[in-house]
Amino acid sequence: MTAKVEKTKVAILVENHFEDSEFQIPYNALQKAGAEVTALGSRVNEKYAGKQGKVTIQPDGTTTEMRAADFDAVIIPGGMAPDTMRTNMKTVRFVSDAVEQGKLVAAICHGPQVLIEGDLLKGKRATGFRAIRKDMQNAGANYQDAPLVVDGQLITSRQPGDLAIFTAAILRRLGLSIKDTTLPDENDLSADWWVLAEAWGGSTKAEIVDAINTAIRGEQYALRAFEHYAEKVTDTELGAAFNDIRATKQQHISRLEARLSALGGQKTLQSEGSGAWATLKSWLQSSDDASVMRRALGDLQTGVVDTYNLRNSLTDPVTVGIFDEMEVTLAEQEQRIADLYHARTVKEQAKAATPTTGAGVSA
Repeated sequence: MTAKVEKTKVAILVENHFEDSEFQIPYNALQKAGAEVTALGSRVNEKYAGKQGKVTIQPDGTTTEMRAADFDAVIIPGGMAPDTMRTNMKTVRFVSDAVEQGKLVAAICHGPQVLIEGDLLKGKRATGFRAIRKDMQNAGANYQDAPLVVDGQLITSRQPGDLAIFTAAILRRLGLSIKDTTLPDENDLSADWWVLAEAWGGSTKAEIVDAINTAIRGEQYALRAFEHYAEKVTDTELGAAFNDIRATKQQHISRLEARLSALGGQKTLQSEGSGAWATLKSWLQSSDDASVMRRALGDLQTGVVDTYNLRNSLTDPVTVGIFDEMEVTLAEQEQRIADLYHARTVKEQAKAATPTTGAGVSA
């Protein structure tokens, strides 16, 4: 008689405003691999909606009545949900029990907030979303800025772009496989991870191509804008700063175009005859150095926010890596122009406050 093979059992924690892809991709991949996946929330009679509005899930049970001992692994998606999970002592206890019992525990993005609440990161190598880096370090973690960090039974990743690598690591350590699917080496960041992510419910190729084109159009506009700013200003140091920014914009465009080409995508550019170009050229005609600096600051700040949003919308680690570097560069450039603006504003204020020396008044 053939012995019955027990299914691998995995719990995925949910609360409102979880990051949709960070739930969906591990959930789908594990089911494809034959695992029994159970969604656990704080209330069974409530449907939980993802942060992006793409996924809604009604939990199979709660962390109150379920026990960590009944599962082989626990996954904590990110988004805004972990901030709610960490206030639920039953959820924190469930995760703490899983760690104590040697279960596989995987957390991504803001997911490590639950680990922080349970004092489970002391002395551990781990990663998470950049915004909680200091929180993790304060909780005793050895924070590493990497797509995947594995320390014993603990698996952590940073953001949606890391999801395919994160999920593959979970599958491997649970001894699971998916028919007709080869998992690349976890350290090979140049592999086509986006293909796996797409198959498991992540970004489609069309969505990745669209995001790259959006970024190219933004950088192309900024390249021309800073060319005009450099020509317009009379301040030599400011002009040099604008030219440096132009150079990095060109580098960004080249990297984005190379990625687009590797994906076989077509480039769609904004015409220089568009309303945006006409408005910029008209505005520059009557602008002084201070006004140009303010405009440049606005452009850089818009670029930081737009790149941040694009980065968090994709599950392709290569493209996300480009957006990551762009965001950091844009933030540094923003600070450089802000410092120049501040220095010149203070100088002008000091000049205006200096009394004019007169010839004196006769009695």
